[in-house]
Amino acid sequence: MKSPISRRHFLQGSAAAVSAAGMFGSSPLFAQGSDVVKLQFMYPIGVSGDINRIVTGMINEFNAAHDKVKVEAIYAGSYDNTEQKVMTSLGVGDPPATWLPINSALQTFLGMDALADVTALAKADDIYQDFLPGFLGICESESKLYGLPFQCSTPVLYVNKAAFAKAGITKIPDTWNELLETAKALTIRQGADVTQWGLTIGGGWHDWIFESYVRQNGLVPWQKDKVLFESPEALDALEFWVKMVKAGVMPAASTWESSANDFMAGRTAMLYHSTGSLTNLRKSSPFDVGVAFMPKNKTYGATIGGGPIFIAKKQPDAHLKASWTFARWMTNTKNQTEWCQATGYIAARKSSWESAELKKFVNEVPAAKVALDQAAYAGAFLQVPGYHKVREFLKSALDRTLAGEINPAAALKEANTKSNQEIQRLMRRRT
Repeated sequence: MKSPISRRHFLQGSAAAVSAAGMFGSSPLFAQGSDVVKLQFMYPIGVSGDINRIVTGMINEFNAAHDKVKVEAIYAGSYDNTEQKVMTSLGVGDPPATWLPINSALQTFLGMDALADVTALAKADDIYQDFLPGFLGICESESKLYGLPFQCSTPVLYVNKAAFAKAGITKIPDTWNELLETAKALTIRQGADVTQWGLTIGGGWHDWIFESYVRQNGLVPWQKDKVLFESPEALDALEFWVKMVKAGVMPAASTWESSANDFMAGRTAMLYHSTGSLTNLRKSSPFDVGVAFMPKNKTYGATIGGGPIFIAKKQPDAHLKASWTFARWMTNTKNQTEWCQATGYIAARKSSWESAELKKFVNEVPAAKVALDQAAYAGAFLQVPGYHKVREFLKSALDRTLAGEINPAAALKEANTKSNQEIQRLMRRRT
């Protein structure tokens, strides 16, 4: 059942709703008459829809509710662009006070000594009690907390229910074998042209979705000091992707945005994409959209995407406190509840899922709970030093393999070797 979701709260703001959010501990954050602390929050947009407008509305609401803190929203483009801009600003000693990277960037920013340790603040609050442990884990290293989960996602399988009905298919695939057979039945050709792909795996983030496939083989393909890309589990996953391409049921290449557009236009019947695209795909598609776990092989498995709000370490004390107030407000129960409804990102707080608002929403839109349930089988994404280069090595291996330029074993061996060389190089620099 489709139901409209009100975004008025985010887009207009309400100071009264968050009057207590300007507190630090049990005392006012700033004394009366003190100067206003100005902060910058740099963030990306990683999914389709009007996320930028929603985030801007939230920040406007925060500013309206806080006399002594003013946050400037800086939209920086993609995750990669955002992280590069933050790293450049760190290099010249002028970083934003807070920023939102992909969670894999944790080790990179720790290596730059850029992050404030918020463990003590979290322990004095309800953070460890109320945040879902798997999501809190994307902000942790060596038992220390360096951020608060805000924009949490996993890949999910979206399906065009009208295409399924037209093909006489009543069951969403639950295993890799079922996925392949269902994709075959849903692929439509007119001569040499494909008018409807059975499946599309959103491009640009092949590495993120690929890690989920490897997890479906029972392996996390990285450890804190190395990657395991040439493992049998990883090779089997890539060979399955190649099998689907050779079967003619999925395109070898796509982009993240175009794959979502192709799904909404009926050019692909199934799509792997972020749960953060849920609201946009539901509301913009001219057909009913189904949502399911990523099909399993040995087990279910998924990778947590999106990211936390990090706080810059080298700031005046007042700015650190203000940054915590902002991060804490953006991730409070009410905002996580409404963020989940407005976007499809997974609310990171238990109390959000226990709220009457989200219970009502899930009753109306059961698909909203799929990613939460799948999160029981999910973990953090590629948390290794030098993840930017490691990602590029893996993405190149995947894309070249799917294009038929190199065989899976050779591609993964090359990516594994280059990645581990880069990881070891950075680890030597830290010691």
